[in-house]
Amino acid sequence: MSEFLKSRTLQLIIMISAFLIVFVPYFTSIPELSTFSTKLITITAIANAFTLVLAVYSQFRRGINIVQKRRRGWYFKVWMMLSIVLMCIFALLGQDTGPYHWVMFAIINPLSSVNYGILAFYMASTCARAFRARNMKALFLLSAGIIVLLYQAPLTGAFFPGIQPIALYLNNTFAMAAARMFLISVTVGGIVFGVRVLLGQEPSVIGVGKEA
Repeated sequence: MSEFLKSRTLQLIIMISAFLIVFVPYFTSIPELSTFSTKLITITAIANAFTLVLAVYSQFRRGINIVQKRRRGWYFKVWMMLSIVLMCIFALLGQDTGPYHWVMFAIINPLSSVNYGILAFYMASTCARAFRARNMKALFLLSAGIIVLLYQAPLTGAFFPGIQPIALYLNNTFAMAAARMFLISVTVGGIVFGVRVLLGQEPSVIGVGKEA
């Protein structure tokens, strides 16, 4: 019995059943099925909330282990755990209270700004390596990128007003076409991946590396 409960077939049956329960009500008008689908989505949301609790617990266990062994950067773990505790306590007191806003504006927002700043630095470094005019196509890409980047700068419009129509034309034509092509490819890829999961061709999704 235990082997059957751990089997790949049972996991696929449960996954396909849950998918159909949530998917079918969008195309039918069966009240009982719609109600059951809503309850299933609510249960899933509650289960996801518990996974967040487990994630916080796992972070604390790992952080305490690092602090006790005084590994490299252990003081950052102390700051992380202290921030989590303060946010949990102040959030329970209410999101309209002064301490909650203090944690948000004194800790969370500065950390988010630093994170975005680091990401922007790496993105700029990547763009600098990508924008190399090795051939004619790369030269066109480099020219369009420079025009769009200069248009985004506040002072560029004041000193070079003629760049605005060119940048808008690039944004509304080539950039829009590339964005839609990317969105279509991601959507089609997501649909294909979902079908492969439902057919059991992606066993890693359900935690099975290979067929027993």
